[in-house]
Amino acid sequence: MFDTTRNDAAIGRDLIAKTDADGWCLPYENYPFATCELGGGMQVTHHRRPRISGMDIYALSLVKLGSGNNLVGYYMYKGGTNKIGSLSTLNESKATRYPNDYSILSYDFQAPISEYGEIREQYRLTNLLHLFVNDFGDVLAPMKTVDARTAVAAEDLASLRYCMRTDGKSGFVFVNHYQRLAKLSDVKGAVIDTGVVEFPPIDVCGEVSFFLPFRMDLSGNLLEYATAQPLCRLENTWFFAAIDGVEAEFCFTGDPCFRPKTDSVVRVNDIQIVALSWDRARFARKLSGRLYIGDNCDLYMCEDGIHAVQDGDFSYDVWNGSAFEHVVVERSFTQAKAVFETVKEPFAPPYAEELCLGGARKRTWKKITVLGEGGFVEIPDQYDVAQIYADGVLAADNFYYGEPWRVPAKLLYGKTCYLVMSELRDDFYREV
Repeated sequence: MFDTTRNDAAIGRDLIAKTDADGWCLPYENYPFATCELGGGMQVTHHRRPRISGMDIYALSLVKLGSGNNLVGYYMYKGGTNKIGSLSTLNESKATRYPNDYSILSYDFQAPISEYGEIREQYRLTNLLHLFVNDFGDVLAPMKTVDARTAVAAEDLASLRYCMRTDGKSGFVFVNHYQRLAKLSDVKGAVIDTGVVEFPPIDVCGEVSFFLPFRMDLSGNLLEYATAQPLCRLENTWFFAAIDGVEAEFCFTGDPCFRPKTDSVVRVNDIQIVALSWDRARFARKLSGRLYIGDNCDLYMCEDGIHAVQDGDFSYDVWNGSAFEHVVVERSFTQAKAVFETVKEPFAPPYAEELCLGGARKRTWKKITVLGEGGFVEIPDQYDVAQIYADGVLAADNFYYGEPWRVPAKLLYGKTCYLVMSELRDDFYREV
């Protein structure tokens, strides 16, 4: 829900009172609206195991941006692995007076970048917002949030949820049509009137969240409105992301409106407009002043050039100022193979307490022989808790929450490895 309330009064309230004894309260309106722990994912605990989707994170970040947020900060953005202390484990647990039992090692958090460096959908979706904030933050930051004329209650799943940020002359309309674990009704023919510009009717259907510009200055060319999401800018070229289910339309002052085909280049006076498909925009990365779009792969830059997070051959498009050039990169890669053999318990697991959270459970052991160190070993089994011991040392652990467990082959290659899994029961919350 779009809401300008600053809710950090709940943070540290065990140490800091909401108001002083004389009733003084911090004037939030005098300070920048920033988020330092916006949800990037959610940790799986033993008794509660949610499954986070890309839209869970993207919609939340977009709503906060529309509500006035000017500093986008997450927790966690990259998952990690806890260490083990010299005398004990260092994870949160009920035994150490925390409310949850976390896995001993894994603090993956279902973050945009996983514990082992894989990219999740929320990374790609939030990157759409990050590109915009980096290029147009100076335009957005001074704008105030204006709520919709009619407030929408949280339990209302039928009405359109929207607000705008504006300086009174121009701005952006933010629309959120997604709510976690709920289905919102389609909204057909929605007309949004900013008081300055009225957008043409649009259908808002399915799980979508987006924002639209009005009276946006593009190097002296006034964009009255666009039914596409601004993405980034390179010199005289402005890139937008076409929203699924909404036809991209651009209307400039003094020029006829036009509806470009996705990925085509349209020239308006001295500038160029490119409307990327939503799927392609998810893989757009602005690296060292150039725009790259991975071909279903996630790109990054090192000193020796462009790389993909995914292993093996990959390809991408790079913008040359007037069009995209296609580049193919060949990389040798051999996926490791893993052989699983059910065995009797080879040794008493050093961290057996994790395997019997909630009570004693039957345990299954498998010896893992990993052939090669490329890629990931995938464990498709269902279990309560799983641990992998490599040369007798706990190397990885996981609470099953509905997704296959993926462990880097190089973590296990060349070692004597055993997988132990405790019996799965219906004694915790798990999303299906």
